[in-house]
Amino acid sequence: MNRGVEIDSEVADGPQSVIRDQVRNGVAVRMAVLEAVLRPHPVRA
Repeated sequence: MNRGVEIDSEVADGPQSVIRDQVRNGVAVRMAVLEAVLRPHPVRA
């Protein structure tokens, strides 16, 4: 999140804002996707 460029700090820190949760969860989601893609899969016949 780029404060002052993509979003104003007042909005990002507002009482209804979920942006920080989305940013934090985005890291976990990207890690899970990378793990799933990079994990060796068994060959099925």
